[in-house]
Amino acid sequence: MSKIRQHARISQTRHQTRHAVAPKQQQKLIALYQARQWDKAEALAREMTSKHPFDPFAWKSLGSVLLESGQRHSSLDVLEKALTLAPDDPELHNTMAQAMYRLGHASEAVAHLEKALEIKPAFKQARLMLIKLHNDAGEFEKALEHIAIAERDFADDDTLLSRKAHALIQLTRFGEGIRIHETIVAKYPDDPAHLSNLASAYRNVGRFEEAEAYYRKALELAPDQDKTFSNLLMSMHYNPAYSAEDLFKAHLEWDTRFQPKERKPRPRPADLSSDRRLRIGMISAGFRIHPVGQMITSALEALPREDFEIFAYTMNDMVDPLTKRMQQRADHWMSVTHLTEPQLADKLRSDRIDILLDLCGHTEGNRLRAVALEPAPLQVKWVGGLINTTGLQAMDYLISDAVETPPGVDHLYTEKLIRLPDDYICYMPRGDAPEPSALPALDNGYVTFGCFNNPSKLNEVILGKWASILHRVPDSRLFLKGMQFDSDEFAERTCQTMERLGIERHRLILEGHSKHRELLQAYNRVDIALDPWPYSGGLTTCEALLMGVPVITLSGPSFAGRHSATHLTNAGLPELVVDSWERYEALAVELASDPASLTTIRRSLRRQIKRSPVCDYKRFAKHLGIALRAIWQRYCEDKMPAALTFNKDGRAWFEGESEPVNVKIPKIASTESQPQSAAAKAAVDFDWQLQGKIIAIDNTTKLVRETGFEKLLDLNTFAVIAFDPGSRVKNPDQFKDHENLQLFPHALLGDGQPATLHACLAPEMSSTLKPLPPEQLPAERRQGAQVLTSLPINTIALDSIQGLQSLDWLILDDLSDATKILEHGEKALRDTLMVQVRVAFHPTHERQPNLSEISHWMCRNGFRFYRLNDFHHKSHLPDRDDWLQHQATELESADALFLPSHKRMAQLSAGQKIKLAFLLHTVYGVQDLTYSLLADVDPEKAELYLIAEGMVPTKASMGESLEKQTPHNLAPPADNTEDTISQDIDRLMNIH
Repeated sequence: MSKIRQHARISQTRHQTRHAVAPKQQQKLIALYQARQWDKAEALAREMTSKHPFDPFAWKSLGSVLLESGQRHSSLDVLEKALTLAPDDPELHNTMAQAMYRLGHASEAVAHLEKALEIKPAFKQARLMLIKLHNDAGEFEKALEHIAIAERDFADDDTLLSRKAHALIQLTRFGEGIRIHETIVAKYPDDPAHLSNLASAYRNVGRFEEAEAYYRKALELAPDQDKTFSNLLMSMHYNPAYSAEDLFKAHLEWDTRFQPKERKPRPRPADLSSDRRLRIGMISAGFRIHPVGQMITSALEALPREDFEIFAYTMNDMVDPLTKRMQQRADHWMSVTHLTEPQLADKLRSDRIDILLDLCGHTEGNRLRAVALEPAPLQVKWVGGLINTTGLQAMDYLISDAVETPPGVDHLYTEKLIRLPDDYICYMPRGDAPEPSALPALDNGYVTFGCFNNPSKLNEVILGKWASILHRVPDSRLFLKGMQFDSDEFAERTCQTMERLGIERHRLILEGHSKHRELLQAYNRVDIALDPWPYSGGLTTCEALLMGVPVITLSGPSFAGRHSATHLTNAGLPELVVDSWERYEALAVELASDPASLTTIRRSLRRQIKRSPVCDYKRFAKHLGIALRAIWQRYCEDKMPAALTFNKDGRAWFEGESEPVNVKIPKIASTESQPQSAAAKAAVDFDWQLQGKIIAIDNTTKLVRETGFEKLLDLNTFAVIAFDPGSRVKNPDQFKDHENLQLFPHALLGDGQPATLHACLAPEMSSTLKPLPPEQLPAERRQGAQVLTSLPINTIALDSIQGLQSLDWLILDDLSDATKILEHGEKALRDTLMVQVRVAFHPTHERQPNLSEISHWMCRNGFRFYRLNDFHHKSHLPDRDDWLQHQATELESADALFLPSHKRMAQLSAGQKIKLAFLLHTVYGVQDLTYSLLADVDPEKAELYLIAEGMVPTKASMGESLEKQTPHNLAPPADNTEDTISQDIDRLMNIH
C-alpha cells in the first residue's frame, strides 16, 4: 500500500542509522501488506518495533497493519507512538486520520488531515479524504475551498470531480453539478458508481425517466449495489407512472437481490421478562434539524426513561441544537458512519438491542443490509425514508396509522402494521415561526396558491392539475419555492412546462432556498397550499398549517403519497383530503372564492394544529410506548408478529385476538416513600420537565462529601462522576453499583500525564500541588502540611474522556491545578452550564487556583463570573469553648461560580435553560436567575415557579393552572454516564 511505501522512502532518507529497519525488511513488510497477509505482516512489524524501537517506519508499519486488519483501537496507540518519533510525517498523519475516521472520530480525523496538508499541500490522498469529511458534515463551502486547491494539482481526478459535483448540488448549483456528473459518465460510461451519481442528480431535478434509466444501467453493471437499487425505489415513488402494486413488487425485488446468503440466528435475550426495561436501538441520519428530527424528538423525550433505554446510532455527523437534544435523551449515542454493515450488525448484537427501529429506510443513511442480517430480536420500521414497505422479510413491524395504511392494504406490506390511534409521527414546531399574516388576497386582489415542497416532487401530471386550477381562478398566482429553483435551468424548464399548459410567466412566482424563518415568512404570501402528487408533503404540510395556510391533498398510491392526508385528518381537517382530481380542483376553486372562510381558517389553524394529536407529544409517547411494550410481550410469549391496531382510546388489539393488550410496565421504586430534602420536595412539587440528567464531574469529591449528597442522588436527576485521589470518601462501598454515581479512587483530573500525590499529615492538605515552605504558611497550617510520602497517581484530561457525551456541571477544588484541568478540557466544556472552582485567597500550595487567572480563562472560553459561594472565613479570636458570640472575618476560600457568557446563554436550548434553572434552584437556592431562565422558555411556567416558591400571591388563573399540574416524581432522565465513560476512564488511568 502507498501509505507504507511512501513512509519507506522517508525512512530510507531520514533514518539510515544503526537504529533503522533495513531496506530489505521494509520491502518484505510492504509485500506482505500488499498481499493482505495480515498475520505475517503483524508478526514482522512487531519484530521491527522490538529490534528498532526508535525507527518510525517500524511503528508506522505496525499501526497500518493493525488498522487494515480491523484492529482499529489497537492501531491508535501504535500510531501515536510513531507520531512521537516523526511528528512531521504527512503520511503518518494521514494514516492517523484514517484510524480516527474508522473509529467514528471525524473531527480528530480532520485535524490530522489538516496537519498532513500543512506539511505537504499537494498530498492527494489527504486532500480527497478531507473533502469527503467536509461533505459528510454538511460543510459544502469548505469542501469547495479544498477542491479549488486540489484542482491546481489533479484537476481531472474523477473522485475529485465527483465530490465537487456532490457539493455543488447540495449548494443548489444543480446545473453545474449535473454537467460535471455528465462529463465523468462520458469519460467512464461503464462505471456503475458514476452512473448512479448522475441518476441521483437527475432525480433531484425531476428528470425521472433519465434517472431510472441510469440507475438500471448501473445495476446491470454492478447488480450487488443495494444503495443504487434503493435510490431507484425512491425515484419510482416520485414518478406518477407507477401503481401501488408496481411499487410493492419493486420493493420485494430488493429482498430477492440483497438478502444475505448466510446469517446468524437472531439473538435471543437471556432475560425474557415482559416488564423489564427495554433496550431500543435507533438507526438514523436525521437526528438533527431534519424532517425525522422534527417528527420524533419531542415524543422520544417523553418516553419513560425507566421503561426504555435508547441507543442512538447516527449515520450523519452534523451537529445542531436538535442533535444535542437527542444526545441528551439518548442513553447511548454513537456515530456509525464508519462501520460496514456487517460491523454495524455485530455492534447491535453486542449492545444486546431488544427492539431495533430503522429510521432510514431506502433513503439517506440506509443500512438495510445490516437490518437484513437480523441483529435484534424484533425489528421495526418507523419514520425516516418511510415511503412504503421496506420489502424486507427481516423487518417484523412497520409503525403507521389508519390513514397512512387504511384497511385493505396489509397485503402490500411485508411487515405487520402497527396502526397508532392518531398520526404515525409527532410534529414538533421549531421556535422561529413568525406570526401568520392577514390573508394576502385581501391586499393583493388575487389568490395565491403555493407549494413549498421539494421541487423534485413536481411532474407533468401535478403541474397540469395546478394549471387547470389557475385557469378556473382568474388572475390567480402559483408560488413555488425550493432549492432547485436556485438553478436557472430548473426554473426555466418549469416555466416552459406551464407555458405549454397555457399559464403565462407573470402568474408564476419561483423562489429558491432560504433560511427556515424566511421560508415560513413566505407563507404570509400564500392563501392556499396545493399538495404535490404522487409523493405528498410531510413536514411541509405541517409547517403550512402552522402558518395558517390550508393544504389540499389527494392521496397517492403509496405510504409516501398519504403523509398529508394523515396530518390533515389528525389536525381536524379531513375535509381537505379529497378522493379525486375533480374534487381536488373544485375544492381549490371553492376556497379561492370564499375569502371570509379563508380568513377564519388562517386565524385558527396554528392553535388548531398545536392542540391536535399531531403535536401532542405526551399522548404520542404513551401510545408508542404501549406499542413497543406490546410487541415485546408478544415476543416473550413466543408468538409470531401480528398486526396491532389501536382505537382512539389508546387500547390496542393484535389481529385475531378478542381482548386488548394488557401492557406490563416495569416496577420502579418511587421516591415518595423516601425522606425528602427541601430541594427534593421542590423538585417534586414543581413540574420541571427536565430533558436528561444533569451530568456532573466532581474532582476530589467535594460534592460527594457534602451533607445531603445522598438526598441529592435520590432526586434521580443528577449523574455524578467523582474522583477521590486521597481516599477521603468514607465507606465508598455504599456507592458501589449506584446508578447515579461513578467513584474513581486514586485518580483525578489533569492533563492526562502521571502526577505525584503529596500525602500530608493533615489529609485535607494532601494534593498533587506541593505545599508551600513552612515559613510561607500560617502557623496553624504548618504541621498539617508536612509531607509524609509522595505517591504516583494518574490524571485524566477531560477532553480524553470519549464516552462523555455532555458535561453540565464541573466542580474543581482548590488543591488541584485548575488551570491545567481547564486547558485540557476546552472541548468537553463547550456546552457546560456551570463551572464551580474553589479559590484559596491565602494560598497553601504551589499553583493553587487564582481567581484572576481562572476568570481570564473562563472569559476566553465562553463563561462569565456569576458570584462567590460557600465562604470560609478565618477568625483571629483565640480558640476557647465559652464564646457567646464568635466572629471570623478574613476570607480564606470560596467557590467561584461561572455561568455561560451572555452570548452563550442566549443560544442555550430550552432544555439547557431548564437544566441550569434546576441546578441553580436545587443546589444553590437561587430564585431570581431561576425565574429568569424559566421565563425565557415559558413565561407561564416561570409564574408558576414564583407561586410554588411562595414569592407572589396565588392568582386565580395561575392557581387553577397549578392545580392542573400533576405533582410527580421526576422520571429518571437519560443516563449519559453509561459504562462507556467508566471504561474510557479506566483505560486512561491504565495508560501510564
